[in-house]
Amino acid sequence: MADAIAYDKADLRQIKGAFKAMDDAALNEAKVQSSALAEFLGKEILQAGLGRTRSAKAVQRVVEGYKVSKSSKLGELSYGFAGQRFSGGATTQMLWGGLEFGSKRLKQFPTRNKDGYFIYPTLRRLQPQLIRQWEESFNRILKKWDD
Repeated sequence: MADAIAYDKADLRQIKGAFKAMDDAALNEAKVQSSALAEFLGKEILQAGLGRTRSAKAVQRVVEGYKVSKSSKLGELSYGFAGQRFSGGATTQMLWGGLEFGSKRLKQFPTRNKDGYFIYPTLRRLQPQLIRQWEESFNRILKKWDD
């Protein structure tokens, strides 16, 4: 298993301070790089979700409906929206948690799994790679705009 990567509060404050010190062009570059990483992650989660056999159609609707924030400097990915409706009236916003983590009580969901089935396992698997790529991109931006 890969080493866990963790930032403490001081590290996060330094990153926040670096963003505040950047000009608009550097911030836009950071947004583009972060969005690209989030898009990559979304496609990986999509592939993991399409491999599910239990509630396959519902999972497909959830993973195909992801949205990447274009304004985020850190790269944000969202799942489950009220506007994505199923024929029975349910939305992906209502169902994604049950499809991802299962349920002991509700039979329409897979059995309970606190580690998740398609979103969170993919996040855990790709976290070291994503953080490394984000750090490399961030350092390139700082070097480019620091000169």
